[in-house]
Order: sequence, then structure tokens, then C-alpha cells
Amino acid sequence: MLALTSIFFKKNLVLIFFLISFPAFAHHPMGGALPQNFLNGILSGIAHPIIGFDHLAFILTFGIIASYFKNKFILPLYFITFSLIGTILSVNFLVVPFSELIISLSIIIAGLTSLYDKRINIYFPIILASGGGFFHGYAFGQSVVGIEASPLIAYLIGIALIGFVLIFGSSFLITKYYHLTLKPRFVGAIFTGVGLTYFIENVETLI
Repeated sequence: MLALTSIFFKKNLVLIFFLISFPAFAHHPMGGALPQNFLNGILSGIAHPIIGFDHLAFILTFGIIASYFKNKFILPLYFITFSLIGTILSVNFLVVPFSELIISLSIIIAGLTSLYDKRINIYFPIILASGGGFFHGYAFGQSVVGIEASPLIAYLIGIALIGFVLIFGSSFLITKYYHLTLKPRFVGAIFTGVGLTYFIENVETLI
């Protein structure tokens, strides 16, 4: 086990450093400007979950978790549904205190869940995908408060598209190429560390 761990970290040292040192909460792909048309809305919706690494870590961790189950559509659908609900409510001025702290906790819990391989029951990941999706969606909405109806619809479409592609796509690739290896769980462990880093940063801002 120690030998495998050593080999993994040597081969992925640059990636690990990037993941851990990525600037916290770099969130909006348009530099803070609201999307003004349908195309900008879609592009912004696709980009936000990617450039916000806290969101990307959570989503990709769910790709790992989804790979443990035969039905790989369930978790993406729950995440997408509740992230869209969170986004819509956020745009309509819902206020959720400590949302960033909760988001960082969701990454930690998802990362730890991904370490349990096929011993986990589907119901807990569904609850986590729903709850985590809601709070991540809330953060998506906070970036576009004041957006007009047409770009908002496009923004939601973009979020749904990228969420499905990342979770389903990564779960499919893991099942096809890595289901008999330890690599997915190593990545899950790294994302757990990323979540912990964000959590500590958020706690420090509250002190």
C-alpha cells in the first residue's frame, strides 16, 4: 500500500500541488459582469462550476461516487435538480448564512464518502448530492443576482449541462478504465484535503 501511494504521488505531484494551491473561490467567468444574452448565459453557466474549484472538486468527487453504482444517472440528476433550485432561489434574494462554510463541508463529506468504494448505500449519496447541490447552486446564483430572464435560463442550462457531463462522464471513465485500481479513491482523498483547506480558510474569516 505504501509503495502504491508513493508511486501515485510521484506521478501526480504537479496535479496535487495545483489542486491544493488553487486560489479559493475564483468564481465568475465574466469578471463579475452579468451575462447579457443567451449565449453569454450558457457560457457563464458552463464555466462557473469549472473555474470555481470548490464546485469542481465536489462535482468530480461525485463522479467517483457515481462510478460505484450501476445506474450512473441518479446522482447527476439529483445534483442538477437541486443546484438549479438553489440557483433560482439565490437569484431571487434567498439569503443563506455561512454558505461557503457549508460548501467546504460538503466537499469534505463527499471526499470521505468516495473512499468507501462499493460499501456505501445509494441513499446517503443521494441526500448529499441534493443538499450539496442546493448550496453549490446557491453560490452559482450569488454570482448573477440581477440577471435578466433570458440569460438566466441559459445560465441554468449551462449549469445543468456541465454538471451532467462532469459527473456522468467522469463516472463512466472511471468505470471503464480505473474500476479495479485505487486511483479514484486517491483522488477522492485529495479532494477531501481540498475541502479541508477551504473549510479552514472560511473558519479563519469568521474569527
